Amino acid sequence: MSGGGPVAAASTDALSSKLESRRGPVKVQLNTWVLASTEARLKWLVKNRGFTVTSVVDVALQELLDRYDVPPADPDGRIREQ
Repeated sequence: MSGGGPVAAASTDALSSKLESRRGPVKVQLNTWVLASTEARLKWLVKNRGFTVTSVVDVALQELLDRYDVPPADPDGRIREQ
């Protein structure tokens, strides 16, 4: 993965703001398996940037779901069909 110029920095800054610790929303347990290479990168991010695994996974999943136009859910986890 190459380092970057202004675009990469702006993208990193935008994601970093989403990864800030948030309190309040209800959380549920999610168990899954990931590739060893993905785990290594996740551990590096947590160690070197001070994020939590929970916040990284949440932001990554939100970005993916938004990309595929999955409707948002309310704080209780319900999706209103559109």
